[in-house]
Amino acid sequence: MSAGASFGTVAELVQGIRSGLVPRAVRLFAAQGLLPVTREELIRLLALLAAEGDSEIAGLARQTLAAFTPEHFLTVLSQEDLEPLDLDLLARSCQDETFRAAVARDPRVANETLRWLALSGPPSVQDAIVTNQTRLLGCLELLADLRANPQVSQDVLRRVREFEEEFLEKACQWAAGEISELPHATAPSIEEALAALKAIGMNLPGGEPPAERLPEPEPGEAREQRDTFLRLAMMNTYERIMQALKGTRQERLILVRDRSLLVVRAVIMSPQLQEADVEEIAGMRSVNEEALRLIAARGRWLRRYRVVRNLAFNPKTPPGVVIPHLSRLSVRDLGMLCRDHNVSEAVRRAARQLRESRHV
Repeated sequence: MSAGASFGTVAELVQGIRSGLVPRAVRLFAAQGLLPVTREELIRLLALLAAEGDSEIAGLARQTLAAFTPEHFLTVLSQEDLEPLDLDLLARSCQDETFRAAVARDPRVANETLRWLALSGPPSVQDAIVTNQTRLLGCLELLADLRANPQVSQDVLRRVREFEEEFLEKACQWAAGEISELPHATAPSIEEALAALKAIGMNLPGGEPPAERLPEPEPGEAREQRDTFLRLAMMNTYERIMQALKGTRQERLILVRDRSLLVVRAVIMSPQLQEADVEEIAGMRSVNEEALRLIAARGRWLRRYRVVRNLAFNPKTPPGVVIPHLSRLSVRDLGMLCRDHNVSEAVRRAARQLRESRHV
């Protein structure tokens, strides 16, 4: 049997399988490695079949793939017509560290592939990702993914922090009008291709990046506020950072709840942020804790009594952040804090000790 009566080339056969148009008998034959094609073409085809929803075909494809070495997989990367989806499937089929690092360095690799590699890859794969600043600029979500990797090395974490600091510094300069352009990059995406595979029953091994959990509007909030939430939820991390820096006050008060530390830091560093906004943020129960830490670290904001008071009475403020500043509170507020069971016992105890010391 050739690549199939209706499919003149392996590329056509691959596209036919992706579209769910290839008969099971042909897919079963291909999964056994019985097609008269080159080794590189066969590996590429088997990587797709290994994700089959049909367990027999997927099992046979994985069994056939097991006969190939990482070096064989590496030769596939030299094919000029390799697509981002091919790279994703190949990386899922070969767990070799050297091969996955090579995929991470390939300019054709998609953001989605880099994200799950960043979440689970060993140090060499992490290094291949974190040293490619162009790709980081094109997908800032990679920074949070690297942080979430249980195997992440201290060196990679250091590079992540350095990149974030440099990027935010330039972003703030752009927001303040000190520079005209902010570096950005685009990169391949296979979001639609992966969705199409899932739609025909494919099972992709290796996992996927977690869906972003963006802040949600509070019950009863006005329609305008809910519309703003929805609009921000459609943005990626880069776009939300831009809004945090140069958007409206309403947008900043929403984005300060974001799960992304970069977005939250952009809100606090925004040249548009007013001291009245800081007071409100310090008292928000739904705020990201990172915002409270950053506020407490800036002495000029702590000169405003209401900022300190709001931090103290906010249950989200970590005790280690707020306790050093309780001495700024009045005796009356210390007394109220002693009785506030929404805050931690450590904060209540520290407030009680301070209040008693002032009565001595």
